[in-house]
Amino acid sequence: MSTRCRWILFGQGSLRNIPATTRAALPKSVSSLSVFTITDHHHSHQETRHILSHSSFFSRDFHESSAARTHSPDKCPSTPCRLPSNFLSALQSRHPELKISTNPYDLDSHGHGESYHPSSPPDAVIYPSTVEEIRDILSLCCREVLDDESDSANKDGNDKLTIVEVVSVIPYGAGTSVEGHLNMLLPTEDQILQVPSSMFTGHDGSDTHRTIKIRRRGGISIDMSNFQQIGNVETGDLFVKVGAGVTRNALNEALRHTGLQFMVDPGADASIGGMVACGASGTAAVKYGTMRENVLALTAVLPPTKILSSHSAAFSDIAKPDIVHCGSTALKSSAGYNLTALLTGSEGTLGIITDCTVKLHPIHNNVIAAVCAFDDLHTAAEAVTTIRMMGIPVSRIELLDEMSVHAFNKSLQCTERSEASKEKDSKLQLQPMELKPTLFMEFSAHSEKAVQEDLSAAQIICVDDFDGTNFVSASDEETRQALWAARHRLYYSSIALRSGDGEREGATPRSTLLTDACVPLSHFADILSATARDVKELGVVGPCFGHAGDGNFHCIMPMVESDTEDYRKRVFQVNENLIRRVISVGGTCTGEHGVGYGKKKYLERMYGKGGIQLMTSVKKALDPWNVMNPGKIVDL
Repeated sequence: MSTRCRWILFGQGSLRNIPATTRAALPKSVSSLSVFTITDHHHSHQETRHILSHSSFFSRDFHESSAARTHSPDKCPSTPCRLPSNFLSALQSRHPELKISTNPYDLDSHGHGESYHPSSPPDAVIYPSTVEEIRDILSLCCREVLDDESDSANKDGNDKLTIVEVVSVIPYGAGTSVEGHLNMLLPTEDQILQVPSSMFTGHDGSDTHRTIKIRRRGGISIDMSNFQQIGNVETGDLFVKVGAGVTRNALNEALRHTGLQFMVDPGADASIGGMVACGASGTAAVKYGTMRENVLALTAVLPPTKILSSHSAAFSDIAKPDIVHCGSTALKSSAGYNLTALLTGSEGTLGIITDCTVKLHPIHNNVIAAVCAFDDLHTAAEAVTTIRMMGIPVSRIELLDEMSVHAFNKSLQCTERSEASKEKDSKLQLQPMELKPTLFMEFSAHSEKAVQEDLSAAQIICVDDFDGTNFVSASDEETRQALWAARHRLYYSSIALRSGDGEREGATPRSTLLTDACVPLSHFADILSATARDVKELGVVGPCFGHAGDGNFHCIMPMVESDTEDYRKRVFQVNENLIRRVISVGGTCTGEHGVGYGKKKYLERMYGKGGIQLMTSVKKALDPWNVMNPGKIVDL
C-alpha cells in the first residue's frame, strides 16, 4: 500500500497550521502531505470528518492490512479499558460479523463532535447492522456480577449487596453535533440503591427488594452508519422510510427521480437519525419546518430496564430491551401520547433510533435568489419581520452582519487555495461584497408568475420601506450560487478570520464556539443587534448571522491556542449575555443544535424546577440505570 496522507485545512492553506501534536505524531514514512482548502458549502462538517477518518494517517493504514485497524475483542488500546472483561468477546461470540473497533483514532473521532468541547472518547466503537444486534448490545449494558466485594458484604451479615455493572452507550450518526453530545461523560461515584427484586431478569419471587451497588464500567459508541436503507416512495405519498445512518445528501440523491426532496437543511451532511435526535433544522425551516415537524414515525430500541441476573442467559429474550414503533405514515394522527415527538430531540438519552419516516416536498422549478444590503443590522432585521408579517412565502431568508461579509471578502483574497476552488470562484465571477449587513433571500413557487410576485413584494419592503440598497436577484442556478456564496461559505470563512501566521496555530471547528438561540420575531432585531454590539465592545472575533425568518441566530467565535484566559472569558461572556437576553423575552437557548451538556445549565432558567423534574422523571422511567448518553440534557 502506498503511503499517502491528507490533511483538510479550513481556508488556511498552510501546513504550519496543522496542530503540533499531530505533526509530531506523523510517521517518518510520510514524506509529503496533500493540502486541501475548503472554501465552499459543498464540503460539509460530515464530509470533512469522513475524509479525515479515511485518510491514511487517521485510519493508520500506512503499511498495515485493513484487518489490523479493528482490534480483537476485549483488546483495548494503551489507555486503560474500563469495559467489563468479557463484554466485547461475548458480543463477538454472539455476532461473529459484528465490527468492533478499539483503534485509538476511531475512539477519538467518536468522542467529540464539531465543537470546542474537549474530546472524551468511548472505550469501543461498535458498528451494528441490525436491530437485533443493537438489542443484544444493550442487554449486556446492565448486569449483575459476582465478586469479592459482594461476597465480603454478605459474609459480614449486611443486607445482601449485589454488584451491578453499567456500560454507558452513545449513538453516533455523522459526528456533526456541536454541544458535546458525543462526549462520554460517566458518573464518577458508585451508587448504592435499594430496588425491587422484580427489576432483575429471572426473579423467582424469593425476596422483594435487593440492595445494589452500581459500578460504571466505561462506555461504547454505537455507530449507525450501516443503517442505510431507503424505502420506496409510492405515487401520491409525500414520505419515505430511511435508516438512521442515511445522510441528508444521500437521501436527496436517491430521491432525484421522484421530483421530491427532503427539505430540512442544517448545512452539514448530517445523518437523518442524528437530525431527529437533535431536533435539527436550518435555512429552509422558515418554509418547511424543523425535524420536529418533518418526522412522521420512527423505530427505536429502548435502554434496558431490567438488570441481567448472573443466573440468566446473556442473550435470552427476557433480557433484551424493547423495540418501540412510534407514529404512523398518516399525515396527521391524534392516537395516544406523541411518542415520536418525545424521542425527537432526545439526543440519544432515551434510546437508539434505528429508522425514521420523514416528510418529502415537491421540488419547485421556479426559484429566484435575491440579496439586499442595509445601512445597519437592526433595520435589516426589521425588514425580515415585516416580510414575514406580510405573509410573503420565502423559502429561505438569511441575515449576515458586517463581520460576516468581511469574512467572505477576506476568503476571496486567500492565495493558498486549491486550483479547483480558484476555478470555481472564477466561473461564478465572485466579487467582494459591499461591507454592510446583507439579507439573502430565496423564493420558490409552482409558477414563474407566483415567484415573481413574491420577489416584487419583498423588494418593495426592503428598498422602499427600509431603505435597502443594491437589491439584486437571479433565477439561473449559477448566478443564484454566486449571490448566496457569502452565506454558503460563512462557517469556514469565519473560522479563517483567525488563521495561523507561521508561528501560531490557526482556529479550527474544534476550537470554535458556535452559539445558537431563537427568539420571537418581535424581539429578533433587538437581540441580534445587541449580540453584534457585544462582540464589538468585548473585542472578540464573532460574525453574527441568522436564519432570520424564524428568529434563529448564531455567532461564530473562533479561538486559537495562544488566546489569553481573558480573551476566552470574553468569548463566553458574549454567549452568556445573548442567552440571558433570549430567555428574558421568552426565547430558547437553542433553536436547532440541541442541549448536550453544553447548554444543560440553561434549561432550569427556561422551564423552572418543575420542568426539569418532569424531564428527569421521563428519563428515569425509560432509562432507570442511566445507560443512554449520561450527563446530557438532565442529570440522574
